[in-house]
Amino acid sequence: MLEPARDVFTPVVLGPLPAVPDGPQVFALSSSVLLLVWDANSRVWSSGRLEPASGPALAPLGALRLQREDGGTRLLFAFRRPEVPVSLALFAGVVGQSLDVEVDPKGELPLADAERLLSGLVPAARVSLVMTFLDTWASIFRLRGSRAFARLVYGLAKASVAKPPVMRAVARLDAQTALVEGGLPAGMPLPGALHSISPDRFFRISGAPRIGAADARGQRRFYLALEGAEDDPETLILLAGGKGMTVRRLEWPAGLVSLARWWRAQGKPDPVLREYAVGVAAQGSPAARAAALELQLQAPLQPRALAGSAHLPSAELDLALATSAGLLAGGWVRDPLSMVAGIDLMDGETLTPLGENRHDFAGVVGQGDEAVPVTGFAALASAALPLLQPRFALNLKSGERHVLIPPPQPVDLAEKRSRALKAIPPQFLNEQTLSRCLGPALAAIQRDLLASLAPPRVLTIGARPAAPAVSIVVPLYRVLDFLRFQVGAFAADAEVRARAEIIYVLDSPEQADGLEHLLRGLHLLYDLPLVLVVMARNAGFAAASNAGAREARGEVVAQVNSDVIPVAPGWLAPLCAALAEDGVGAVGPKLLFDDGSLQHAGMYFAPGPRGQWLNHHFHKGMPRDYPPAALARSVPAVTGACLLMRRAVFEAVGGFTEDYVIGDYEDSDLCLKVRARDLDVRYVPQAELYHLERRSMQVSPDHGRGTASAYNAWLHSQRWGDTMGALMAAAPQTGSAA
Repeated sequence: MLEPARDVFTPVVLGPLPAVPDGPQVFALSSSVLLLVWDANSRVWSSGRLEPASGPALAPLGALRLQREDGGTRLLFAFRRPEVPVSLALFAGVVGQSLDVEVDPKGELPLADAERLLSGLVPAARVSLVMTFLDTWASIFRLRGSRAFARLVYGLAKASVAKPPVMRAVARLDAQTALVEGGLPAGMPLPGALHSISPDRFFRISGAPRIGAADARGQRRFYLALEGAEDDPETLILLAGGKGMTVRRLEWPAGLVSLARWWRAQGKPDPVLREYAVGVAAQGSPAARAAALELQLQAPLQPRALAGSAHLPSAELDLALATSAGLLAGGWVRDPLSMVAGIDLMDGETLTPLGENRHDFAGVVGQGDEAVPVTGFAALASAALPLLQPRFALNLKSGERHVLIPPPQPVDLAEKRSRALKAIPPQFLNEQTLSRCLGPALAAIQRDLLASLAPPRVLTIGARPAAPAVSIVVPLYRVLDFLRFQVGAFAADAEVRARAEIIYVLDSPEQADGLEHLLRGLHLLYDLPLVLVVMARNAGFAAASNAGAREARGEVVAQVNSDVIPVAPGWLAPLCAALAEDGVGAVGPKLLFDDGSLQHAGMYFAPGPRGQWLNHHFHKGMPRDYPPAALARSVPAVTGACLLMRRAVFEAVGGFTEDYVIGDYEDSDLCLKVRARDLDVRYVPQAELYHLERRSMQVSPDHGRGTASAYNAWLHSQRWGDTMGALMAAAPQTGSAA
């Protein structure tokens, strides 16, 4: 148990006030700063002036006027040690009274004494003295590095309270930082400043403490994160607020438990304290951040929803994803009699309404005969803490408040992205929901996911070509059904064997062992060298394709989907020939469905039902030999299912833009970046390949819901809308039969 917190004003008994000297005394605060002290037997109503009898003014100069218990006044002046002997004049007290002080900079001056400075002062003057030394003069005279001044400050703090109560470290955040617990005395104002003070150093503690409600005796528990005090067994913690001050003696027990173990040992969990502990740990070192995550995972809060009757409100929060853009929150409310006033995010004692960026939509809870219509919602709120289970307040118009707690939220970034994509059904997405709510959250999660990627692992199967002309990069995700056919088609093509290297990029690393075994078997069968790049985690089409391009050695990079199979050998030559023409930056072939109809003969852009520009394929569904599709020509863009670029151009434009989610619009984005450099994009019908469209996308539940595609279309339009409008205004007529 911690000792009861005592009032700050139980001072050390210092004995009778020393006899007042005839005049001022000069002490050393440090090797470079001096302190003049003068005790006046009467009340002095101004701080007075201290100035040289001749020469420049003292700058900087600190002055402090302190009331004594006997009615007198103690005046303190701090100033830089002069370089030459100087005579100082002190003007104070009765008008016209002055005292002369001689200061010899080479003379031996006694160090200022804490007991001498505090002796006989009224309580408020003690607080003013200590805080002036700690904050104002330490900064003005740059005294924080002086050990002599640190010892003086320590003496002042130690002499302020006869027996400082104990505050103890209770849980370890990392090797140097702990959560410490203490108590505030009854009537003590909330501290506005906290300082750690030891005989060798002192510093202001950053961050506010967590202060609980007053108990029956008026005392309050408080907690704070403290770093480095383990090495200073004599550490004192000084808390100052208003005109009050209190001092605590810090104990740092050996064998501190982890944050999670400490929390589980609490008899009555306090969610606000838990949020504070998580918050201070999450802002610390990597070890402290790991402790914050461990606490949330090992000791989750009990989810809390509101289950009302047929007429009373019901509500649940099931989404609360912390991102650098804010907290993406979602859930549902049933309010048959319009009794709900609003929903707030609870950050400690601070309430943040979800109203400004909240978007409602129709929903249903339950199934079949038990289905109940509700109002679903999603909101992006400002949040300081990266909590897995933040608390929310459902506020009723009557003034009643119900606390809602979601179940633990996902930690894995891919899972977070998947949950974000389910926040709002696709049919309710619009410009407002994307720009003010879902879009910023998805962008932040995607940035974090890409930043977390470890370097991929590269395996070489067979003797890799030393100087290939073309690098064929094939991203793989889950679906490997067409791999045997594709490798067989490549192996049967003499030009591919002679001029190309083949690089597979696996974006589902859990399949790495099986894929490696398959590729080694295909290499033995066809004697075709293969390179396998295994991503550290699923990162999406753009990141996987870029990783493959970074591994490429050819002057030309051919991005080819895993479900694209050449119709016949010889497809590379016409594409490379078109790419070699002056002013051409990217080329794409004719792509066919498996029934022989046209899937792609170049891409164009057209506004969709939401007003966003969407990608469309020329002549899609028309016969293979449809005459307009047999014409080689410039097109607005070509599909990334098979897209060739010179590697120098690919690198110059930054490759595929990686902030699109999962896979969509990266190809048209790349083509528009090429066009922004005044290079053309060409369709080459002499090259024909089958494209079994979106077979790999079918295994991605996130993309199948349509939200990812809608988000990517919105992002693409935000970035290139004006460009696409101008491009299509100047383009010939488009359409499936154009």
